[in-house]
Amino acid sequence: MKIALASHYFYPHIGGIESVVESQAERLAQRGHDVTVISTDIGGGTSTERRDGYTIQRYNAWNPAERLGIPYPIPTPFQFPGDIQRTLANTDILHVHGMNYLTTTKVLHAAPAEVPVVLHQHTPFVDYPIPARWVEKINDETVGKWNLSRADHVFCVSQDIERYVTQIDPRANTEVMVNGIDTERFHPREAETNQFGCNEDTPVFFTLSRMSQKKGVDTLLQAVKELDSKNADAHIAIAGDGPLREEVETVASEVHNLEVLGRVSDDALSSYYASADAFLFTSKSGEAFPTLTMIESYASGTPVVASELSENPLGIQDGKDSIFIPPGNPEELTKSIQKMASNPSRLASMGDCARETAEEYFSLRSRIDRLEDCYRSLSSR
Repeated sequence: MKIALASHYFYPHIGGIESVVESQAERLAQRGHDVTVISTDIGGGTSTERRDGYTIQRYNAWNPAERLGIPYPIPTPFQFPGDIQRTLANTDILHVHGMNYLTTTKVLHAAPAEVPVVLHQHTPFVDYPIPARWVEKINDETVGKWNLSRADHVFCVSQDIERYVTQIDPRANTEVMVNGIDTERFHPREAETNQFGCNEDTPVFFTLSRMSQKKGVDTLLQAVKELDSKNADAHIAIAGDGPLREEVETVASEVHNLEVLGRVSDDALSSYYASADAFLFTSKSGEAFPTLTMIESYASGTPVVASELSENPLGIQDGKDSIFIPPGNPEELTKSIQKMASNPSRLASMGDCARETAEEYFSLRSRIDRLEDCYRSLSSR
C-alpha cells in the first residue's frame, strides 16, 4: 500500500509529533508499505531523502512565532514541488497529523478528493497567553474545522482531545488511540551507568521537552532554585532546546543541582530515561496526557512526576507509577521531588509499576496494527 504521512515538522526537527510520525513511518515501511513523509523544511534536511526504509519530501515554510515557542509553520503560497504532487496523486492513503495547521490544509488541498484521509490529532486547546489564545481559537474554528471536514477518520491521542475535536466538528468520525512506544527500545537496565554529572548516589530527575513557557520551564526553574536553597539531595537534568534555553543555562550557572544536556541523540535517549530515578513532566496545557515522553519513561522503568492535565488518563495511576501535581505549581513540584528523593525503595517500586503500565497499555505494535486495519477499510470503499 502507498501511504503518505504529512506533518508540520519532521526529522531533524525535534518534538513529540515528529517522534510519533517517525515511528509510524519506520514500522509501516518494515511491514512492506511504500511510505513517504511530507513535511516542511524547518529544522533542516534535504528536499528529498531516504531514511530507515521510507522517503522524506520537504517543502518551503517559515515560522515567525518560533521564538515564542509556538509551533505554527506557514507554508509558502507556491505549488508543491513536482515530487510531492506526484506522491499525493498516487497515494492510497493520506494520513495527516494536526488539524490546527495551515500545512495540513495545503496538503489536503493538493490531494485528489478521492484519496481517503486519516487525521491524527495530538493536542487539545493550548492555553497560550493573550492574544495568541484568541488567534488559536479562531484558527481552530476555521482552519481546524475545514481540515476535520476532509478527514474520513480521526485518531485522537486522549479522551480530552477527542472532546475538543468533537466541539470543533460534531460530525467528525473520531477514535481514541493513545500513543504507543517500542518497549524493546525503551526498557529498564539493571546495571545502567550513571549518565549524569552528579554523584552516583544522588537521585536524578530527568526531563526532556522544548524549553518554552508552554512546557512549564518557568515552573521547573523555580523548583530548581528552591531545591538548591534547601541543599536538597536531588539532581535535575534537562534535555532539549527552545526559546528559553538561555534562561535555563543562566539558572544552571547560579545553582548546583541543574544540568543542561541540550539536544540528546535518539541513540542516547533510552539510556538517559533508564538511568534516571524519575522523570519530570511540567507542561501547563495543550498536551496529550499521558505524553509520549511520559510513556517512554514508564517503559524504561522510570516513574513520573507529572502536571495533571486530565482527570482520568488511560492506564496511569497517581501514587502507583506517577505522582500528579497541579500544573504551574513550583511548590508542589518541589515537595514531590523531595518526597521521592528521600524514599529510594518507593522509587524502585514505582519504577516496576511503570514498566508494567507500559507493557499493558502502550504497545506500539498494536497501534500500527490498528492503523493498517483503518487504512485497509478506507481504501476498500
